[in-house]
Amino acid sequence: MESFPFVHHLPIVTPTLPPHPCTNSFLVGRDDLIIIDAGVFMDEQIDELLRYVENIGGSRISRLICTHRHIDHVAGAADLRARLGLAVGLHAEAARRAEGLEADFTFEDGDSISFGDSALRVIHTPGHSAGHVCFLFEEEGITGEKGILFTGDTILGLGYVIIVPPEGDMAVYLDSLERLRRLPLRAICPGHGPLIRNPTTVIEEYISHRLAREGKILSALRSSEKTIEAVVADAYDDTPDEMHPLAHFSARAHLIKLIREGKAVEVPRGGILLYALSP
Repeated sequence: MESFPFVHHLPIVTPTLPPHPCTNSFLVGRDDLIIIDAGVFMDEQIDELLRYVENIGGSRISRLICTHRHIDHVAGAADLRARLGLAVGLHAEAARRAEGLEADFTFEDGDSISFGDSALRVIHTPGHSAGHVCFLFEEEGITGEKGILFTGDTILGLGYVIIVPPEGDMAVYLDSLERLRRLPLRAICPGHGPLIRNPTTVIEEYISHRLAREGKILSALRSSEKTIEAVVADAYDDTPDEMHPLAHFSARAHLIKLIREGKAVEVPRGGILLYALSP
């Protein structure tokens, strides 16, 4: 499905977290194409991909670049490389941490990845994972002065991102969101869910959501010392109970941030770890 001129949205059914059944791959370019992220590409999906490339008039896919190393974004990388002979790229930090996938090339913040007469700019956005990046497509004459941003798991089409310590870091994640908020954007192509056509509004909503959640955690700690389970029950009272086990990760990330800032403390008591406001 074509999303924008020379940007094609390919949702691939892949085991991932709810509410998303798919990981989004994106084909970008005119003739010489690049693919961003790879969920589970089995033989039939690769065959379908090749037919799609032929139908849109592309000659080949030269490279696969991944926003980060999590399995639902790299699961198909080895099969695509074996079938198509393409090179696989990761951020240098993601490549160091990747298990079961060796990168053919790496990139860093600010690098430009060229393919044909197009290019993507690498924007390092740690927080969800240490080596997470977004890719900015600034195609003159197509997007005007505003770019199309491929965000992986930094921003999703539905819901919010889970931050899992220790690699996940809430303070760093908020810094990454602030960096993205300053970009002139036309649209966001997220790693999961539908495309986002009001990017600045959504980024600001993401920041507001995190700060509001942090405020609810601080409010929960004002009444008494609490276990993380009690913090989640109070601060995530607007979240379905079945999602609370996942909410524990982000709550822990918020608490680590608050402890670093001197706003909260850990209180070991009787073999149980409690959290409280700083005295």
